[in-house]
Amino acid sequence: MGEVALRGIQAAYESVKGTALNATTVLLGKITSTSFNSPREFVDEDRSSLVGAYRYNQGIKDHGFVFDGEATYEQFGWHAGTCIKGDVAATTINSTGKQYIFTPNSTSAGDDLESATIEWFDDTQEYELTYCEGTSWTLGFDALTVGGTFPLMFSANYVGQAVASNTKTAALSVPTVESIDGATGDFYIGSNSTAFASLSALTGSLRSFRLNYDNALGRKVFVGDGRQFSNIGRGRRMIGFDAVFEGNSDGVTRFVEWNLATEKRMRLRWQGGIITSSSPATTKKLIIDGRVLFTSFEPVGTVDTNTVYAISGQYIYDSTLASDIQFTLVNDQASYT
Repeated sequence: MGEVALRGIQAAYESVKGTALNATTVLLGKITSTSFNSPREFVDEDRSSLVGAYRYNQGIKDHGFVFDGEATYEQFGWHAGTCIKGDVAATTINSTGKQYIFTPNSTSAGDDLESATIEWFDDTQEYELTYCEGTSWTLGFDALTVGGTFPLMFSANYVGQAVASNTKTAALSVPTVESIDGATGDFYIGSNSTAFASLSALTGSLRSFRLNYDNALGRKVFVGDGRQFSNIGRGRRMIGFDAVFEGNSDGVTRFVEWNLATEKRMRLRWQGGIITSSSPATTKKLIIDGRVLFTSFEPVGTVDTNTVYAISGQYIYDSTLASDIQFTLVNDQASYT
């Protein structure tokens, strides 16, 4: 795919998985790679000539791409539908604010993600891929340094069923969005008996964070369904994270928690602009709640008189959430389509 073909991206949730729909929203980001494989294997047979390619077998198509962009307060919710939990409706806060809660399924109910038709295009022509769902994705910000900017960045590996060329959906407006600034986040951690909203905030601690989320989607192929996958089954989800902490007075506590395999409840929260000035004022938010277990602890340097250390961890099942993680998003978006 050339540079122009990947210049614009827009999409729509599908009413029927795998059935193309015209785009309803512009996605702000870029496609950094495409992987379109339609395997053709030539049969090795001697026809007493110098031509080796007489017959071939067509295989099952494999289509996918990587979407990279900022995780804005407005558009993260659209991707959450295709990567975390589909069919999530908003509740209203103070008449104009909208709250979405994305809690991934912990049962064997199968594929409960939204599937999407995603278009990428030049001025008029497009390529479109149907049945797009996020099989794995990351969310996070790099280590904070003086003189830098650190928006939350989102990168997702999408798989799809069938790719086609078409005329792009016209007349969609570019949305107004607000970046989620990693530097303005709040970090909370505490015992499993403490409610998430009551966890203690830590200052002078977290310096970088990356969430690693793997849905392990299973694309299914059956006899009689042609050369593309028929549907998608949910795999056994694994969610981990990598973070860098500064070892202030709280650093020994993190070490002990890792050393003793102590499970903790953890919250990350970012707040943005005001949606409404009513009392109390509603602000844009992204909150990530979950129970975690630290899996690695490594000193990586020093700052001032403190040790800087890298920690990896795993999100595990929490009975209060009835899941291993929960995302709460507050914005002014009435719905996602």
